[in-house]
Amino acid sequence: MTDRILPRLPALAAGALCGLLLAVLPAAPSAQGAADLAVHISADSARMDERRGIGTYSGNVVVTRGDLTLRADRIVIHAPERRPVRMEAEGNPVRAESPDLDNQPRVATAQRMEYTFDDEVLLLLRDARVQTVTEDARGDRITYDLVQDIISIEGTPTERVHITIQPRPE
Repeated sequence: MTDRILPRLPALAAGALCGLLLAVLPAAPSAQGAADLAVHISADSARMDERRGIGTYSGNVVVTRGDLTLRADRIVIHAPERRPVRMEAEGNPVRAESPDLDNQPRVATAQRMEYTFDDEVLLLLRDARVQTVTEDARGDRITYDLVQDIISIEGTPTERVHITIQPRPE
């Protein structure tokens, strides 16, 4: 009997992991908006704590939700009652990509990022940078409201905020 089970262990483990991942994700996207978009995760490893609603993903983690893609070394997703609320990412650096309101590319990088799913706000911490077609903003802490396309930048007592504004291409 073990001869039949052992060759199937990798497939069984993969199936179990997929089941655990699906348990954390919202059921299906609806017309209600971004709050109901599915979250897709790929990583080298995952640990799910169903009771606490916390998933920890490590190793080349890629999270996508709608048109947002976030890449990091490690990501923790808080999903009480199987509804993603907040995501914390660490990396060297963490990288988030999402088109702006004019469908132009925008890239955010930092050593640490936090993302709140309901209001779609990115908090970038340590070596924070946001680049768009017309702007390059750097500081120690950047709060980026992706819906309103509003960037708030803070420096430190020893490091000032730096912003470069380019004319829009015609």
